[in-house]
Amino acid sequence: MLHRTFTNRYEVKYLATHDQVTYLKGRLENLFSTDENTNGMDGYYNHSIYFDSPRYYFYREKQEGLLLRMKPRLRTHLQTLDSSPSQWFLELKGRYDKTVQKRRSLIDRSSADGLISGIFNHNYSNTDETMREFEYMWARLSLRPSVSVLYYREPFNSEFFPNVRITFDYRISGSLNFSLTGARSQHELLNSPTDVLVELKYTESIPRLIIDLFREAEMRQVTFSKYALCLESCVEKIPALS
Repeated sequence: MLHRTFTNRYEVKYLATHDQVTYLKGRLENLFSTDENTNGMDGYYNHSIYFDSPRYYFYREKQEGLLLRMKPRLRTHLQTLDSSPSQWFLELKGRYDKTVQKRRSLIDRSSADGLISGIFNHNYSNTDETMREFEYMWARLSLRPSVSVLYYREPFNSEFFPNVRITFDYRISGSLNFSLTGARSQHELLNSPTDVLVELKYTESIPRLIIDLFREAEMRQVTFSKYALCLESCVEKIPALS
């Protein structure tokens, strides 16, 4: 079982039914194996808290289709919905034309609590580029928590195709409750429980075999932003965008 984070990659997203997912997994089972982060389980929960300006600067970047855009967030990985996070990461996920770049820094619980409360803790190394960039955006844009996103992920990697990662995301939901330890039951589903978001992530080029397997599954390719869609579902009227 392998775990990889691609820091400069391409992402193609598909919306699939459970039947399509079952078919695709069956075709991939001899080529891909479950990510080691699942600890022997099928997957894990991703809980992310996104930050934005009071006028939703990063949301507007997405809606306007800018080639260069950014999404800052706190993220943790959970084995169960009621488990307590062991660590939080501050992540900057940017899209530069057709490529996606992600950088992350591990932060302690007090720093994560501070960000949720509107306090930036300067206790980090001056060599941490991710934290320096976030601090700049924090001050310039008056960042604050904008939406909490939760979903269950099944991730797969391959020894045969080390530049490819495939993830299956279930029960994507959002909330305006920014508790770091609980209140996950308050998240409301964004899409139908019968829908699965499949993400094909790769660096350099995608093998023709993988493309053919995805075509056989007949899944629908989509443009899908968890942040934007969860924000829209949670905020009745976004200021300055009406």
